[in-house]
Amino acid sequence: RKRYGGREPYNVRLWGIGNELWGRWQVGFCRDAEECAWRTVQFADHMKRVDPSIKLVAVGVDYDPEWNIDMVRIAGGYIDYLSIHTYISVNRQGKTYEDLVAWPIAIEENLKHIYILIEQTRARYGVKRDIRIAFDEWNVWYPEAQPPYLTQITSVKDAIFTALVLNALQRLSKIVPIATFAQTVNVLPLIVVDDEGRMVLTPQYLTFKLYTEAYEGDVVEAKALSDVYRSSELDINVPYIDVSAVYSRDEKGLRLYIVNRNRDEEAEIELKIKGFTPTTLIHKWVSGEDINDKNTFENPDKVKTIERKYSFTTSKTIKLSPHSINIIHLS
Repeated sequence: RKRYGGREPYNVRLWGIGNELWGRWQVGFCRDAEECAWRTVQFADHMKRVDPSIKLVAVGVDYDPEWNIDMVRIAGGYIDYLSIHTYISVNRQGKTYEDLVAWPIAIEENLKHIYILIEQTRARYGVKRDIRIAFDEWNVWYPEAQPPYLTQITSVKDAIFTALVLNALQRLSKIVPIATFAQTVNVLPLIVVDDEGRMVLTPQYLTFKLYTEAYEGDVVEAKALSDVYRSSELDINVPYIDVSAVYSRDEKGLRLYIVNRNRDEEAEIELKIKGFTPTTLIHKWVSGEDINDKNTFENPDKVKTIERKYSFTTSKTIKLSPHSINIIHLS
């Protein structure tokens, strides 16, 4: 650190001990969860002797409850978060649009089940330390994203998937306080750049930009009454409309994040707000003309964000475009 100009420690507060150590492609691959847990204890012990205040993330698995039980049972007294990664590999899952945008429901339910398992394991083995989830890798993954660069250019349907996961994460913010998208530039990207200096902002990027408007605030309960369709892949009913909401006390404003899954039909929604009387409504959305629309170097603005502003009285009816991600800011 000092050799390269960092005279003082960087004061890093959050550390991940290993990454996907259940995978043979990883440096530090572990044969099983017990080995991983005991090695996590060794690392955590040495690290906390230097700085007891740091927070630690240990390796979990999204589909292996036995692994997660062993990690909490053995290392639970040393860690603060269990890392979970989920990718939807579109050659195996989400093969149709309707199934792809149903998967966030399964992701949300799986994260809930993992947290329940963490709590049950803590109770059974007397682990006093609070442990929550770090959902620190998630995305769609297309067959064209091959090593070494893993490049893909995603479309509107992937933006719908992304918004639905973000809605789920807002609803789960108490048990999943850390969530990071994988990745950012060129590798499974939100942003694609080339050697000529050109840049493409994918529909997934535009979705993230909408959601980052509310980087702090209180998640409040929001419910949508909606028609449903059947996902043949997951064998569940899927509502066309999904919603989450964040209230900012500083701004005295409420943001509704509403996704219309319907491929072909717009949705007319009536907003009813209790305990809050807004006067202004700003509606921003991303949809494109087709679920397969994408931004490219040749046409970088084919999909873009649109904005409208309205007055608000006691209620308001808003039309949502087909296959659209919407943020409605009430203030």
